Amino acid sequence: MSVLDDIKAKLDIVDVVEGYVPTLKRTGSTFKANCPFHTEKTPSFIVTPARQSWRCFGACATGGDIFSFVMRAENVEFGDALRLLARRAGVQLGRSDERGRSNAIYKINAAAAVYYQDMLNSDDGAKAREYLDGRGVGLAAREQFKLGLSPDRWDGLKAFLRTHGYSREDAVAAGLVRQDENGERSWDFFRDRLMFPIFSRDGEIAGFGARALDDSTPKYINTSQTSVFDKRSIVYALNFASSAIREKGSAVIVEGYMDAIAAHERGYNNVVASMGTALTENQVSLLRPLAQEFVLALDPDAAGQEATLRSLESSWQVFRSVVSRRATSQSVLDQRTPPILKIAALPPGLDPDSLIRSDPDVWESTIADSKPLLDFVIPALIERADLSVPDSRARIAESVAPLIGRLDPLDQYGYWVKLADGMGVHIDTMRAAIGDARGSAGRRRRGSTTQESTGRVEVSSSLLETDRTDMVEEQVLSMLIHNPDFVEIARQASPDWFQHTINRELFTALLESPTIEDLRESVDPSLQGHLERLEASPNAQLGLRHVRVAEFEWCVNRLRQRYIEDLQRLLAASEIPTPEDIASQIIQAKQQIKELEPYGKGGIQLGYNTGDRYLKRRNEPIHRSRG
Repeated sequence: MSVLDDIKAKLDIVDVVEGYVPTLKRTGSTFKANCPFHTEKTPSFIVTPARQSWRCFGACATGGDIFSFVMRAENVEFGDALRLLARRAGVQLGRSDERGRSNAIYKINAAAAVYYQDMLNSDDGAKAREYLDGRGVGLAAREQFKLGLSPDRWDGLKAFLRTHGYSREDAVAAGLVRQDENGERSWDFFRDRLMFPIFSRDGEIAGFGARALDDSTPKYINTSQTSVFDKRSIVYALNFASSAIREKGSAVIVEGYMDAIAAHERGYNNVVASMGTALTENQVSLLRPLAQEFVLALDPDAAGQEATLRSLESSWQVFRSVVSRRATSQSVLDQRTPPILKIAALPPGLDPDSLIRSDPDVWESTIADSKPLLDFVIPALIERADLSVPDSRARIAESVAPLIGRLDPLDQYGYWVKLADGMGVHIDTMRAAIGDARGSAGRRRRGSTTQESTGRVEVSSSLLETDRTDMVEEQVLSMLIHNPDFVEIARQASPDWFQHTINRELFTALLESPTIEDLRESVDPSLQGHLERLEASPNAQLGLRHVRVAEFEWCVNRLRQRYIEDLQRLLAASEIPTPEDIASQIIQAKQQIKELEPYGKGGIQLGYNTGDRYLKRRNEPIHRSRG
């Protein structure tokens, strides 16, 4: 990649232009403003992010890229604009001799690729060709990606390069040949491996990846870092995929060479490979200007693993680090949307290569059904956890907290609710657990571990582990304990509506016990602690009676709705048609819920854990009341 390409990859033209044109506003897929280079009343200056270009359709009648824009805006020559943008992008401008060495490495890599291709098609390549045939890699893909073979020889490539006029020094600089400390002995670095040329964004061969064809370890090795090759700064197959990514507005990111090759061979040309699990800032800087949506194809079995979670957190962080628009005069509606990072959960046991080749339709639906990162990670972590184990909820919350914390504040609440619901705790308890940890961290002395310094959040385990496991069920029980006259309403409910055995048993005992004293004496000893905790809740006896009655009826109907919906899901999963009586019960329960909607019009808003009740009537203000 040339220096100019490197700068363009790291800078977005909209970010550059808006530094000079603060009135730049989004209009569809482009940005528009009055031209900064001449006076006009009607905006004619257009910036196109997809092409990383600008154009004036007014008096200037010209356009270009970030370099031509800065040249006009700063009234400087190209060299000055280059140096200015290089400083902003953090790109080192090498001397002419350094650029010469880089060009020499590109040339010798291209020669090595020709040699490796010849070896693949020779008698020496029979085993490698058999491997590629078994993986379904056709001749066209082998040619497009310039796949090759490094033969099991110590000096095959070295001799080839020497006969074609390349020096040993250049071969060593390119990482193709190794030599001892004295420079007396040298040998081919890659031997008996399937060779994958790794291209820069503009199609130059920057280095190689190599797969062992036997049991040698490691299975994959790469060119060591050179002046043109840095694994953390290259996205495999981007040279082939960039146009399709721009056209589709999305990029699918896989991990391995074979995954990307299989995708392109089947026509999925917006697929690239990260050559590792975690995306780096440099890789994201190459991808970010090309699309708005990025999909990581991930083995679902790895989602709950700590290493994968750290990788996803890292990828999330670099994608969220989009430069914010600096123009404070602009409306929030004019601001660009941050990139969207999604996860495509592959079928168990299948990598992208296998899935694409065996069932392209499933691959397409898997990508289409990809979920935003947190919508995938939260259920995956909860599903793999044993919530009966002490501190398990706190560990899940601590894992997810850094990801949620990087969202805009308005978006965070929904994910805290999702996390709380999945773990069976109330959102108020979740917020208290997180808030308690943050408050404690903020009070610690300098030098201690905090969320800001580590990216981690300590969560109050005691709060989460003692929280209610089912708010609706326990609200019914608590209100029934404190309001014995609700028993006739409660008889409308079936014990089967309770999902948790402990709550079901206590509900049955409540219906059979005329007084709380009888209940305490008759209840099974294993339920005593649960009963005492529900008795200690003050919420169920506060508020106006008609409000409490309506709240109780809503909770009972919610239990019924959940029960019937569970039956419906069970029938659907069993491919049994839903009986008419079950369908009618679903409709009836939903209607009753709607009439008593706690957050809707004319309904009641519950205030759990506060000791308050709020009465909200249609077209009336909210009034606080205490018992």
